[in-house]
Amino acid sequence: MNMRLLSFKTIAATLLAISMTLCAHSHAYAAEPQCAHPDTATATGVNTAYYKRLQKRQERWNRLIPDLFALQYAGGIGMISAGPGWDYGSSRQWETHVLVGFLPKRYKYHHYWTFTVRETYSPWNLRIKNQWSVKPLTVSLSLNSILHSDFWTSQPDRYPDGYYGFSTRIRFHLGLGQRFSYDIPESKRFLGRRISVYYEISTCDLYVRQKVLNSYIPLKDILSIGAGLIYTI
Repeated sequence: MNMRLLSFKTIAATLLAISMTLCAHSHAYAAEPQCAHPDTATATGVNTAYYKRLQKRQERWNRLIPDLFALQYAGGIGMISAGPGWDYGSSRQWETHVLVGFLPKRYKYHHYWTFTVRETYSPWNLRIKNQWSVKPLTVSLSLNSILHSDFWTSQPDRYPDGYYGFSTRIRFHLGLGQRFSYDIPESKRFLGRRISVYYEISTCDLYVRQKVLNSYIPLKDILSIGAGLIYTI
């Protein structure tokens, strides 16, 4: 009986010692700084500089997500062009569009694909009524390229030196236009917040060069008109 009582006391003492040890470790663990979520890093004061850098990296990646999608008909960059875009600036007055266009087969030539990078500036955005607004002036500068071996950046060797003083692959476009927008009410938004329609009158460096060399070319022959739709997310 005494042996059993002694064994029971020994087991009880051992369990008590283990529990006290675990309790001491748990208090020490609680006193140590723990890994914090970036949103709570500032509140806990833990490794704040790291989480600030992490937040900045996330913000940079978020800027790469497109803010809008554009679809355009004609305008000197293809019969149909479409692609994503980004708006920025204190009043969202700047936009960058990256468009892929398609030029169908015409006469003896086959179809072509085009690539365009366009920068647009809108100095004013006027509210008309409720959700409607207008940008009375948009100014754009575009770089356009036809993606085919029939067109070249540097003059091929088969032509005499100086025969062509320009590239047939790369064109610079300058355009002026207007835009009309409808802001979708928040209760009815599904994927986007605004739908806009626009038109643009533009010309390119090659047309301007031809006009300078030959003043008899009518002004309408060096201008292109395009119309499009912009869906802002």
